[in-house]
Amino acid sequence: MTSKAEIIEERKANLPLPDQPPVASDWNSADSRTVNVGAGGRQEDLSHSGLGSDTLREPATATSDVRADGDALKTNTAIGGGRVGVDGIPDDAVAREAKGKAGLAQTTGKDYGYPSKNDPSSGVKQ
Repeated sequence: MTSKAEIIEERKANLPLPDQPPVASDWNSADSRTVNVGAGGRQEDLSHSGLGSDTLREPATATSDVRADGDALKTNTAIGGGRVGVDGIPDDAVAREAKGKAGLAQTTGKDYGYPSKNDPSSGVKQ
């Protein structure tokens, strides 16, 4: 019976050899010229216009109106989405079972339901 070491050596011997002997990787090099890092490395214009970073724009994101101070920015910011001046939590923001409890502000209109002749659950219009 052959040992594991013999089997491994046999399999290694059957592997194809590389065309060229391996060399140390440039990515592991301490020479910054070969890996293009650090100050003083190559700097190229990556823009299509050839004007460099003069044509690059800031990211297309906006500040959150919740966190932005309208007075500091000299602009209007969103205020509460139609619930300005409501005393307490709007009753349409709580679970159905919690509606009507103390401390909630009435913000929902009367539920008239479906008219009896146009009830879609009846299947056919009467």
